[in-house]
Amino acid sequence: MDVVVRDIRALIISGSTRVQSNSLLLAQRAASLLVDKGVEVKVVELRKHKIDDCVGCRRCIEIKKCCIRDDMSTKIIPLLLKSHIIIVSTPVYFDNVPSLVKRFIDRTWCIRGFLRNKVLGAIVVGRGYGLDTAIAAIYNWGLKHEMIICHRGVRVHAYNYGEVMNDKQALVDLDNMCSRLFEVASMVSNYM
Repeated sequence: MDVVVRDIRALIISGSTRVQSNSLLLAQRAASLLVDKGVEVKVVELRKHKIDDCVGCRRCIEIKKCCIRDDMSTKIIPLLLKSHIIIVSTPVYFDNVPSLVKRFIDRTWCIRGFLRNKVLGAIVVGRGYGLDTAIAAIYNWGLKHEMIICHRGVRVHAYNYGEVMNDKQALVDLDNMCSRLFEVASMVSNYM
């Protein structure tokens, strides 16, 4: 029996505040790997968007959407909802994700239940400390939303711009993660 793969869409979130960032380089590489598999990919650099803090008003429970009008609610959330694959690519700051990524994570509270069964991947870049903590932050966010986690994530040792391309094992891991995310997203989309 042949399996027919529906159109798969991916959203890759780049969480660095830097214009030239290693996490953006890896986000773009992941995008290229997925495009090669026929996936429609959108890369979003959080630093280019106005994303206000969640104020914890809980009004979204009543109105079924975030009441804060900014790029998160008008541009990024619609992309999250349309995607089958979501990848978060981020630097490590003080042994965790930076505040920009945390703000993004917090603002998804208003779409609880709507990210269920989306396939999640994580890419973290740092000097060594905090790589696992940052992966855990991303995957704990995914578990809260009942997303599918099917790969351990990509941990990259780098500091200066471009050094990510020297971590050969990380590049192999990135290729493997993108292949696995595509494989699982294809299976899930065929049963939805």
